[in-house]
Amino acid sequence: MRAGGSLLLLLSGCGGQPAVPPGGIISNNPCIDAVLERIAAPGQVAAVSIYSHDAQSASASLPWARRFPAIGTSAEEVIAARPRLLLTGNLATGGTNAALRRAGVTFQSFGVPANIAESKAQITAIAKAIGREDQGSRLAAEIDKAAGFRPSSAPTRSAIIWQNGGFVAGRGTLQDEMLARAGFTNAAALYGLNQWSILPAETLIRNPPDVIFMPIGVKGAEAERTLALRRRLLTRAAPHTRIVHFPDRLAFCGGPAIIDAMDRMREATG
Repeated sequence: MRAGGSLLLLLSGCGGQPAVPPGGIISNNPCIDAVLERIAAPGQVAAVSIYSHDAQSASASLPWARRFPAIGTSAEEVIAARPRLLLTGNLATGGTNAALRRAGVTFQSFGVPANIAESKAQITAIAKAIGREDQGSRLAAEIDKAAGFRPSSAPTRSAIIWQNGGFVAGRGTLQDEMLARAGFTNAAALYGLNQWSILPAETLIRNPPDVIFMPIGVKGAEAERTLALRRRLLTRAAPHTRIVHFPDRLAFCGGPAIIDAMDRMREATG
C-alpha cells in the first residue's frame, strides 16, 4: 500500500490510533493545544498535536491531550482529517499552506509571541476563531494577574533560563520580559545574548548568575547524565547560585505557561 493509503488508514482509526472526527477543530501546535485546553468547549476539539502526547514536549496536560487523536504537521495528515478549522503555527512551508488552501482547509496560523501582550493577543484571536471570547478574556485576565506586578526598584539579582541543550532566553524574548516582571536581571545580557542562543556550560560556570532556572529531570539516560554533571559542576563552582527546577515546557510557549512560569520565578525571589 502506498504511503498516502497508509496515512488514510491511520486517520480512519486503523493501526491502533483513534480516528479524527471530521468537521471539528484540530491543532497541530502544542502551544495552541495548551490554550484550547483552557478555553475550548467540550466536543469542539477533534485532534491535538503529536507533541502534546509526549511529556517532554507537551504544554497542555497529558491527561487532557491524550483524550484526542494526535496529528502531525504535514498537509496530507491535515487534509485527511477534514477539519472545520485548523489552528497551526506559522512555521509551515509555503507549499504546505498552498496545499491546504487548494484542499479548501480553513486555517489560522500563530507565531511565537515575543512578549506578554502578543501572547494575550493570540489567546484573543484563538478564542474568537472558536467562538469562546469570554473564556479567552478570562484566561488573559489570569495572565495579567500573574504577570502584572512589577518591582518598584531596580532588580538586584540576576537569573537565567538555561534549557536542555544549553539554550537560553536572551534579550527580546517573552521569557526576558517575565524575568524582569519577577524582579530579575536577565543574565543572558551579561553574555551578550539576544533572542534564543546557546550558552556553553563553561561560560556559565565562569560567571554564574544568582539563580539558574533549568530542568532537573529530562528524558533519556545520556541527557540525564549530562544534566547531572552540569548540576554538580555548578554546585562546586558557584555554591551561592540557586538552581531552580524549570521544566522546558515552561519556556516553549506563552499562553497558560506564563502563569506557571511566573509563579515559579516569584518563588525563587524569596
